[in-house]
Amino acid sequence: MLSIITELNYYTIMDKELLQRYVEGYVTTEEIETVVDWLDASEDNVREFMALHKLYDISIVNKQACKQTTYIPKRIISFRKISYEIVEIAAIFLVLWVGLQQYFNKPEQEEAPIVYQTLFVPAGQRAELTLSDNTKVWLNAKSKLTFPTNFGKGNREVRLEGEAYFDVTRSEKQLFVVKTETMNIEVLGTEFNVIDYTSHDISDVSLVKGSIRLKTNNLPQYYTLKVNENITVKEGEIHISSIGDYDYFKWKEGLLCFNKETVESIIGKLQLFFDVKIEVKKQELLKHRYTGKFRTKDGIEQVLKVLQLEHKFSYNKDNELNLITIK
Repeated sequence: MLSIITELNYYTIMDKELLQRYVEGYVTTEEIETVVDWLDASEDNVREFMALHKLYDISIVNKQACKQTTYIPKRIISFRKISYEIVEIAAIFLVLWVGLQQYFNKPEQEEAPIVYQTLFVPAGQRAELTLSDNTKVWLNAKSKLTFPTNFGKGNREVRLEGEAYFDVTRSEKQLFVVKTETMNIEVLGTEFNVIDYTSHDISDVSLVKGSIRLKTNNLPQYYTLKVNENITVKEGEIHISSIGDYDYFKWKEGLLCFNKETVESIIGKLQLFFDVKIEVKKQELLKHRYTGKFRTKDGIEQVLKVLQLEHKFSYNKDNELNLITIK
């Protein structure tokens, strides 16, 4: 908003001295472009320019008339005054036309090269950012997003490794494209969650709002997802289902939510999000299920201590090996 206000002020207020020199023909090429831009911005600016130029024309005609009054009959003076004013008005449009031709026919500037940035979120953390098109992105732990500082004229493309939730600003002219190692996702404006960690063999997309289409290494054609639909690719197989639990997406608020999830699945997520290896000696424990919510900032041991209350087990942590052993 600030840049827009600044631009409007620039076009509304023009240096009178520069305008006067433009009328008189004492301006540089850069100053011509400045005046032409100002004229092109508003009809009021054109009217102000024409009024100033007319005053200048009248002053010139009057000067010429004063010099010639002693020698030339009044009727001829009047005729010459009219003729001179007509020539000057024609000159106004000629100068303006030349300026506009220089403006519109100047070679089109090449589009500036796109500069990319990369944001990496370490284990146990999350991040939120807003892209240059006002699209909001939440990044989960151990995730990386590569994005341009400003989108160009083509598609709005970003690259993701890990998990992210997107709230995309709608644009009919520019698709928003999310590329991962295994997927290509195209959207106009919508909300969806993407999981594609390079260290895991599971890719997952959930559509919360709007419409998206995606293509994976296992899909020869694009597939269009519907709202509340989830597509999972695991070990080369594609599974399409409804979103089971919307609480899961509260990870972007710093919550780990489990809904009747197996301990095996929970441990897999803990290893991923907290970047720690967990060995389970008590194999029967993995089949049990658990429902609950945890704050990410409380750490992995808080989750394990709560699980201990539900399912009896012990554990020890080796910080040097970054290993937790459950017995």
